[in-house]
Amino acid sequence: MRPCMTCSTILRSSASLLARAKGWAGRQRPAPVVLAPQRLRRELPWITLGSVTAGLLLVNSSSASHCEKQTKKENKCHTRLYPKDLEQLLKPSELNPSPVTLPPPFPGLARQQWSQRHVAPILGLPMRGKSHTARELKRYIEFFHGSRAEIFHVSEYQGPGGDDRLYADLNRFFDTSSSVCADPYDFDQTLSQGTGGFAIILCGDSVASTQSMWSSHTKWHRRWMARKLEDELKAEVCFIQITVDDPKGDKYLCDLASMRGIDLKQSEELIQNYQDHYVPIQMDGSEDGTPFIHMMNYTRKMVVNKMMRSFVGSAVCHFLSNLHPFDHKIFLARHGESEFNVEMRIGGDSGLSARGEEFARRTAEFAKYIVCGHASDLVCVTLSADEVRRIPEHLIELWGCIVTSDDWKGFGDSSGAEIYRYMQLRRVQVGWGSDFEDAPDHMDELLERLGGAKVVTLVLVAGDTSDAGRVPGRLWTSSLRRTIETAQFIEHPELSGPDGKTFFQMRGRQFRNMDEVYAGEYDGLTEKEIQQRAPDVIEDRKRDKLGFRYPRGESYYDVIARLESVMSHLERIQQPIMIISHQAVLRMMYGWLMHLNREDAIETQVPQHMVVRITFDGLGNPPVERRFPLGPMQMADDGQKNL
Repeated sequence: MRPCMTCSTILRSSASLLARAKGWAGRQRPAPVVLAPQRLRRELPWITLGSVTAGLLLVNSSSASHCEKQTKKENKCHTRLYPKDLEQLLKPSELNPSPVTLPPPFPGLARQQWSQRHVAPILGLPMRGKSHTARELKRYIEFFHGSRAEIFHVSEYQGPGGDDRLYADLNRFFDTSSSVCADPYDFDQTLSQGTGGFAIILCGDSVASTQSMWSSHTKWHRRWMARKLEDELKAEVCFIQITVDDPKGDKYLCDLASMRGIDLKQSEELIQNYQDHYVPIQMDGSEDGTPFIHMMNYTRKMVVNKMMRSFVGSAVCHFLSNLHPFDHKIFLARHGESEFNVEMRIGGDSGLSARGEEFARRTAEFAKYIVCGHASDLVCVTLSADEVRRIPEHLIELWGCIVTSDDWKGFGDSSGAEIYRYMQLRRVQVGWGSDFEDAPDHMDELLERLGGAKVVTLVLVAGDTSDAGRVPGRLWTSSLRRTIETAQFIEHPELSGPDGKTFFQMRGRQFRNMDEVYAGEYDGLTEKEIQQRAPDVIEDRKRDKLGFRYPRGESYYDVIARLESVMSHLERIQQPIMIISHQAVLRMMYGWLMHLNREDAIETQVPQHMVVRITFDGLGNPPVERRFPLGPMQMADDGQKNL
């Protein structure tokens, strides 16, 4: 495409760049030289080599790259290399006229290893979870490593010229050297990574996609791709192959076929037709010269060839070794109200308050019926003495147990949860701070047990309660007291696993990686006390919430870095799992699980005394969230919103 600019546009742009050049000179910095390409100099001979105007014309006249088209909203062509909080220190000043303009790598931000070009073609028979693997790998690289990643679908480049277009888009994705971020002091933009990034080439499921040179379905195609990418694009290549032959994989195939609107016979025909053209990676040594990862039945077995010699290769291998496409449920809960919450202090390692301990008791009931059972809903409702006397108006005997006779509106304190008709009464707590007990099956026994009580809490459950506590589940907490105490009432019966081994139900695992963000010198202080020491700290944190680091403490980037291994391990878990942690940590966990970027994740809220369930179907649909308020009351501000 020929560059098209009017004279007035060129003059305005020239004036702008000249003004910026004067600014550079004032900072005792020479203006960077941008050379116009040979083709552009030939077509517009008046452009001089190294001129400011030539550099501007080059930037503005280039057509939008594939990366720019795909990422206008998130600006993924640019990768942040350091927190915004450091920007002022990287500019020339009277005290330091020649500062470091690019500090060493920071945790959670793009490191030097990700500045290289990497290409990962994903191959395998149809309906093996290739798309799921590509999506999750892309998210992992962006979220935990702050690097650029993009998926290139071979099926979108079919037809005449498709192979050339895919290569051109790959080249444009990697080449960000013409970015407006070439000015090292333009801190309004995020710094450009240069020529690095991680490109994922996703092979299609149709036979037509095998006509592409970029379909890595045969040994010949893989060798051609490796030479092309390594010799011409100067990229490091790794092929990722997925094979499945176990019954659970067959079930996933059936579910995926149903979602795509085809029956089992059609899916088998699709696989058979593709298999006639498909040659998997050979394990006879003939392909040992090319790096590859062979995932067999997802997390069951992995063969790795020439991948562990680099940081990026080992990181990708570690993540993929935990990845599976099966449906699973994750429950996130913030610890119960702590003593420091009551005093509006941040951090610390205080225990639970009385309300926090009550939430811990209710969490145990939730874990039994929802996490480790097949119930669909659970509500804890607290009744006053007057409301206890009116119980016969709202409960009846039915189906051999006591159920609600209507929707409860304005009756009892359910902490915002909805109580509807025919929910089963399963557990009762008489008094404040006492243990929950099994509810009687008859109304006269219930009224006798509750007679004279000043306060009563009922556990109402919807759905199947027959196997409560018998569905294998897992429990993770941080290493701090308030999360461990929140899990103290959860039951741990011994179950028999499918392999005959004993499964210890909800046996808690403690992770220091899941501890709250460390506030350093401000640990244990209130917001008022912090502002007395550092009046501008709140505004500083608002300016760069992700990058702001407490003095001698942590930032959100540090939290992201230490969560990487935990979240990779979480990908492996297939049983329901409950995670009890802290506000800052749960924001990042929630963002990762709900497919948010990091900037949006820090603005989310995980309220106390509430459980968030996130459900994945593994078929490509977005995760589904549901929140269960447990009480004992909707929590007010704990003083940590701005901290």
